[in-house]
Amino acid sequence: MEVTDEFDYVIVGAGSAGCTLANRLSEDGSTRVLLLEAGGEGKRLDVTLPLAVSKLWPNPALTWGFLSEPEAELDRRRLPVARGKMLGGTSALNGMMAIRGHAADYDAWRAAGLPGWGYADVLPYFRKLEAHWRGNTALHGGDGPVSVQQHPSPSPILPLARAAARNMGFPLTDDFNGDRTEGFGMPDFTITRRGRRASTAQAYLLPARNRSNLRIITGAEARRILIEAGVARGIVYRVGSEDKVAHARAEVLLCGGAINSPQLLMLSGVGAGEALKAVGIEVAVDRAEVGANLQDHPGAAMEFELDRRWAFEEEVRFDRVARSFLNWSVLGKGIMGAPPLAISANVATQPNEPQIDMHFLLVPLAMETKMWFPGIAPRYGARLSAMWSLNYPKSRGSVSLASADPSTHPAIRFNLLSDPRDREAMLRGYHVLRDLIRQPALSNVTGAMTKPSREPRDDADIMSHVRATAGTAYHPSGTCRMGGDERSVVDGTLRVRGVDRLRVIDASIFPLLPGGNTNLPVIMVAEKAADLIKQGSV
Repeated sequence: MEVTDEFDYVIVGAGSAGCTLANRLSEDGSTRVLLLEAGGEGKRLDVTLPLAVSKLWPNPALTWGFLSEPEAELDRRRLPVARGKMLGGTSALNGMMAIRGHAADYDAWRAAGLPGWGYADVLPYFRKLEAHWRGNTALHGGDGPVSVQQHPSPSPILPLARAAARNMGFPLTDDFNGDRTEGFGMPDFTITRRGRRASTAQAYLLPARNRSNLRIITGAEARRILIEAGVARGIVYRVGSEDKVAHARAEVLLCGGAINSPQLLMLSGVGAGEALKAVGIEVAVDRAEVGANLQDHPGAAMEFELDRRWAFEEEVRFDRVARSFLNWSVLGKGIMGAPPLAISANVATQPNEPQIDMHFLLVPLAMETKMWFPGIAPRYGARLSAMWSLNYPKSRGSVSLASADPSTHPAIRFNLLSDPRDREAMLRGYHVLRDLIRQPALSNVTGAMTKPSREPRDDADIMSHVRATAGTAYHPSGTCRMGGDERSVVDGTLRVRGVDRLRVIDASIFPLLPGGNTNLPVIMVAEKAADLIKQGSV
């Protein structure tokens, strides 16, 4: 195998965490940093254009193409696991919602034996990462790398949905990362002032990539970690058909995400001993929780006819799309600059229970909506999609090796809704959301339910619909759990227990899934990790 070179830090994965670390660690010109990315550059119009987001997730040129194993509680369906495979990783194809979660989420991390990870500890890193449209405040940063902007073209349904929420007694919020994180409102988005996607490739890597001490190699698939006498010495990776080695003088930093990071650990002999032996891998460190504790937000949707005057479908008539694209290209404004959204909500739905347990979205179109033009391409039909998901699922899944071959996809088992409490919560979420649509402000502009094809008669009907259609929010996490206990995969400084000079820095380290989106929390973790590393916490 060819030896690439020796670096101080070798980073595996150029996603939300990897791009952040590459920037921060290479700020010191005397430090040599290597960033390995299995995918390509990702320099494409559809990646840059926020409105094209739904076309990115199924694209095999931009993703790993992962599928889950058949899900027992979801009619044995295999679920797509949309993980970005390009510079920027999943931050280059996500929905761009800038929602951190809630203070209680991070205080729960601290309470689980992780001092330094409470909300007061991580807030400075959330502020550090963002260039928020509100500027510098107690809760926001004004001059960080990641641009956070308001939705450039809110749906006219927004005030109607707010009125419906108020009628049901729910609070409103104008900032999901502000003083009130509970309520109905319009979230901010990781987009630039010019209406472009603000991925970590754009925000962190682009300003740093001309530094002479930072090397970026794309098309580089990590094969295993070089572990010698309990110390991580580097990475074996493949470019084309050739295996190469990159040595790390200081540390190897895994940033592959909740699927790839545990897979690489297991391929390197760090994992549940008997499972590794079963696929022919020599055990370096017997660590049972590697790949365990997989969490994601389970969700489902219903759909209703919508008065055309309120529908986003009117905006995707061919001639209007052309006009909107020109407006976006030249001025960076209009509907092209963010995904269409009527309203978002994080709310508590259980009586006498303060936990903000449910997430709702109203989207003023169907997923099948396409560009149309009278007499040439028919319209799909004006629709309102109503989606609900669980912020704190109880079910747990796993990532395991299907083979010792690094090119073979791992076995991903979400076990969604395997815990009966999650099934009960999905029913509750349906009923609350259905009641929202029945409020006069929304019922006056919506018609018959179209998905499912008829109104469910009872909870059994609702669960049949959920089992046939539910999926995840593409927020996998927890598979290299951070903890203060010896069973955890990484400690509070993100070091892998049992292997020196090796850290995991991505969503896999979340001990508990935050009740929000995962992109900003991952960047926060990477910002904090960069400080830990610079401070010599090895």
